[in-house]
Amino acid sequence: MVSRNYEIILVASANLTDEESQELFAKFKKIITDSEGCSVQFENSWGRRKLAYEIDRQKNGIYQLYYATANGAVIEELERQCGYDENMLKTFVVTVSDLEKANQEFDALKADPFKTANLVSEVIGA
Repeated sequence: MVSRNYEIILVASANLTDEESQELFAKFKKIITDSEGCSVQFENSWGRRKLAYEIDRQKNGIYQLYYATANGAVIEELERQCGYDENMLKTFVVTVSDLEKANQEFDALKADPFKTANLVSEVIGA
């Protein structure tokens, strides 16, 4: 099966302790890394943040970001397992062309979110 590069964002319930959230995210990371030819290249923890909209009557969540190389079957299994876990609020998976470039763009956004937002609005003409 063909491996692709993915940006994976997992959002867990903010009701979890730090230890519980680390165990939860480690479980989902293991799904990717245990598969043949699949790996996690970069991992970023955003920590507890306010959600853009309420999910299951929760206003906050714990965010974890992975940049991974995996095949479609692994991503399907990851999304399936996330759906079964009551502590997971949301899963976002996007295909990216270059993992390192995507990770650098994320780091730049974290370092100065307003500068990056202004650059995006300049590009779209807003």
